[in-house]
Amino acid sequence: MSTRNYIRPGALVRLDYVMRGPDGEEFDRSEPDEPMEYLHGHEEIPPALERALDGMDVGASKVVALGPGEAFGPHDPDAIVAVPRSEFPEDAEVVPGDIVPVQLQDDEGHELDGESIDMKVVEISPDAIVLDANHPLAGQAVTFEVTILSVELLHADEIAKRKKD
Repeated sequence: MSTRNYIRPGALVRLDYVMRGPDGEEFDRSEPDEPMEYLHGHEEIPPALERALDGMDVGASKVVALGPGEAFGPHDPDAIVAVPRSEFPEDAEVVPGDIVPVQLQDDEGHELDGESIDMKVVEISPDAIVLDANHPLAGQAVTFEVTILSVELLHADEIAKRKKD
């Protein structure tokens, strides 16, 4: 029986990462002493990144280049919406580029408890504010620089508990 700690389905993986956009500029990174954690094989990270990490050992490092749309999906024009100005408080001071939380509603217009998403203000007119729910890197190439810190194979009951939490 092998005691090798490598990434495989059902493994709880902790890693340090730096994510870079298509121009190579740093977009995000894990904080010191706060690694990213995910359950391998359960679609908690982009599938192309998960495939690239499969089989890696603790301590290993890798640069993973994901093509346009592989990390945050394609840019979706339907995710850009014009919201009537009346939906915003009168004294709201928003400018293009701001990120605003938007409360989600069901098909009948009822608010979904605690369900909101962040949207970017794209344009402001007297009648409406245009918002974009796309991730800033949707449809773009992304590079991850990763170092595997730990790999812990979880039992089925531990996986079920984690998925429920």
